[in-house]
Amino acid sequence: MTHSAEADRFPGVVIGAGMAGLTAAVHLAERGIPPLVLEADRLWPGGRMAGGAPDTFEYAGRTWAFDSEHGMHALWGSYDNLHTLIMRTTDLTLNPSPGEEWINRWGRDVRVIEAGNAVRSRWIPAPFHHLQLLFDPGIWAAITPLDFLSLPGLLFSILMTVGMDPLAEELALDGLMMDEFFRGWTPNLRATFTGLGVNLLAAPKEKISLTAFIAALRFYTLLRRDSWVLHYLPAPPHECLLKPLIDFIEDHEGMVMMGATAQRLERSGEGWRITIEDSVRGGMRSLLAERVILAVQPPAAQRLLMNSPDTTEAAAQIRFPEAVQNATVRLWFNASPREGTPGGMLTGDFLPDNFFWMHRLYAPFREWHEVTGGSALEMHVYADQRVLSQPENVLLIQCLDEAQRAFPNLRGHFVHGTVRLNTLDQTLLRIPTRESLWLNTPWPNLYACGDWIGYPTPSLWLERSTVTGIAAANAVLQAHGLEPFPIQSPRSPEAPARVLEAAVRLFRRTLGRVILRGGRAIQHRR
Repeated sequence: MTHSAEADRFPGVVIGAGMAGLTAAVHLAERGIPPLVLEADRLWPGGRMAGGAPDTFEYAGRTWAFDSEHGMHALWGSYDNLHTLIMRTTDLTLNPSPGEEWINRWGRDVRVIEAGNAVRSRWIPAPFHHLQLLFDPGIWAAITPLDFLSLPGLLFSILMTVGMDPLAEELALDGLMMDEFFRGWTPNLRATFTGLGVNLLAAPKEKISLTAFIAALRFYTLLRRDSWVLHYLPAPPHECLLKPLIDFIEDHEGMVMMGATAQRLERSGEGWRITIEDSVRGGMRSLLAERVILAVQPPAAQRLLMNSPDTTEAAAQIRFPEAVQNATVRLWFNASPREGTPGGMLTGDFLPDNFFWMHRLYAPFREWHEVTGGSALEMHVYADQRVLSQPENVLLIQCLDEAQRAFPNLRGHFVHGTVRLNTLDQTLLRIPTRESLWLNTPWPNLYACGDWIGYPTPSLWLERSTVTGIAAANAVLQAHGLEPFPIQSPRSPEAPARVLEAAVRLFRRTLGRVILRGGRAIQHRR
């Protein structure tokens, strides 16, 4: 093992080149602190936005190759800090979504409506704007008169969501699952919003907690109509977003070291010695860092902190979120689907949970469409391990069958398919509490960022990664006496949502006082 000299001490080392780590590194580099970024993968940085080996196959006398990726990402309207980062560091032009379909299946009965614009573009304000779906004639084929019996339960659930902020209140309520949200709902409406929860949280429905679902509804749709305004990247993220961010870091004298897995952290004076396994150059090595930003997924963070004697004791008291697996299935056809949106949600009896028409989004897939008259469909499966542990060809056939149920004119036109089983790197959202790892960790000059890290923000997933990445960089900048970067606060809820939020919280506080006084009175009588 070789050891770095004191003169080679890095001012800032970022462990992990996912969106959080790259965000932190970009902001350090922009203020003149050249970061070293350690990425365990030998070839593909980016975490859950990482690319992969191309999908290739022969058709119509030529070889076709398409970039693969972890899965298509849509950028939501509430991703303000991510949008700002993209505008400041890249020349990207994002493509606004013209709408999103909701396709529901009960047995053989399949119903399709456009749900995106119906929710965000009409006159009913938040938090009741989902009722605008009732103005779409297609919805009446998908609901029954019995569903109106869910109205009291629906209104109660909306009020509970508006009046409870799990992230701000640090309410994990472990053991209460998403099913509790739907008490009093009919099976049809329950299935619809269950599908929404699975898509927002990218997890099997059985794994989603009540407070995680409430936090997702608040952030993505319930408090503002414009939160549900989607934009798509114009090309795969490793090409149009990750590479420009890495180029920005390297242009500012930073470095991204691929194939470098942090194995142990040791205190070295006021800083840290990091032992890494270098799978590119071979062997073990170590380096010194004044300050470290940990930007990896929960399993990797837990392994590193528990494997480091200087952090083991405190790390043993931290509750790390579970990670889950998912699958991305791509299907190529030599025919095109009906006219419609670039993507949408699948609910009810469907196995996949969402879909994206790649030939409506990325140039290589548009070429496939123009040359063959065909189409390319990506579907995401957020199922339990029983489903994902099946042989890949079985999962592929199941998704093909579901695609042909949703789009019957594609029957008999299948050309090629691929399955990408992503590793256990999708965080299962648990609301951060005092037991969680927070941005300011228990250890000096060691900070954390990522979509699972505790920090006072209601944002989730890519936006939370961006916010915590900026905040971690700011902590390092302030230690160097440099100006921190501003972090945009979430937009305020719409007026009716604000009024309801205040009323429900007042009711909760009043009820809490009454219960507390009653308890004291009983205790006094005893």
